[in-house]
Amino acid sequence: MTVLLAVILAASSSTIESDLSRAVRVGGVHVEDDSGTVLVSWHSDDARTPASVLKLATAAVALHVLGADTRVTTDFVYDPVTRELCVVGGGDPFIVTESLRRAADSLQARGIADVSALSADCGLFIQPLNVDGQGASGNPYDAAISAFSVNFNAVAVSIGARAKVEAGEPETPLTPMARTMAKRVGRRGVHRLPILDGAVAAPMYGLELLREILRERGIVVGDSIALGPCQSDSAITYRHASQQTASGSVAAMLEYSNNVIANTLLLTAAARDLGRPVGIADAAALLDRFLTEELGLKGCVVMEGSGLSRANRMTPRNVVSVLHHLRNHGHDWLLPLHEGVRAKTGTLNGVTCLAGYLNLADGRVASFAVLLEGGIGLRDRVLGILCERLGAVRETVQ
Repeated sequence: MTVLLAVILAASSSTIESDLSRAVRVGGVHVEDDSGTVLVSWHSDDARTPASVLKLATAAVALHVLGADTRVTTDFVYDPVTRELCVVGGGDPFIVTESLRRAADSLQARGIADVSALSADCGLFIQPLNVDGQGASGNPYDAAISAFSVNFNAVAVSIGARAKVEAGEPETPLTPMARTMAKRVGRRGVHRLPILDGAVAAPMYGLELLREILRERGIVVGDSIALGPCQSDSAITYRHASQQTASGSVAAMLEYSNNVIANTLLLTAAARDLGRPVGIADAAALLDRFLTEELGLKGCVVMEGSGLSRANRMTPRNVVSVLHHLRNHGHDWLLPLHEGVRAKTGTLNGVTCLAGYLNLADGRVASFAVLLEGGIGLRDRVLGILCERLGAVRETVQ
């Protein structure tokens, strides 16, 4: 019986690999079930650029270091003598407008009615954070990273007739920096503009937004905003816990393939692991150690955590090992649905990838990785081959 099963698997695999050879010019595919039985091995050990499939590894190490239920904190420290309010960035990727409103309400409830100046201490991340592969385009994926930033380092503005600038979303007040950025765009419509400078512009925009929200509450706030270490010896006035747990942040990162969340999570995990301020090299080193020491993988090269870098390298077999780790720790549900399967896509110019889980008709679950050169349609074509030949059942969205 065992011999017969091996023969059947070998024949099936051979058929799939023949189909893959006809469909794909350059790439690799690896599929294993939960027991480790290899169902497909086609150039499984060729190191390739994983693009955003790398976010699966970032998810695994972030959850490993931070813990799935952890909420990253941001401290708002008020000095009653100088009346200065300092925000201490903790690397929360989910500081949004609503977070600042919660902070403002808490500060007001503590009796704070007068703020002479605002400052931000962003020393947890060592700037400049030069992420390999990150450009200076107007696309959201090129937004910068800071230990304190707001709304994923993107500014929503609306430009109307006669170049009139208004807030791009009702919950977020317009600030001077937002107006300046909008004037550079010029064309009408609602725009989401990335902040490209994480060292200064990103936290300064956060402070501008906080100032507007405090003033909306009737709190008197001076115009001065600055960056630097928090000098106050007073007790922490308000500790804001992230709106998302680490697992919630990972789920959003994977669903929207958000590069800011990815590298912020990796940096925050590195700072937690090392107990000191960190740079992008520290973050990449943490991910490398996790892959080599925790998962025992070879042949991985990681430059950052989002998949932007073309110098990142993983084999399809490496990616499947990461998927096994996520599933073994109960995190497989964090992957979004793609064409009826739980999977993460990855796309760079000329690179198309897909990795996730197949529900097989016989009840088994198989982890798969598809790392290819070609267009987006190619990875879905390969997914179709795998589903058909392996008898995978696709999920339907309710």
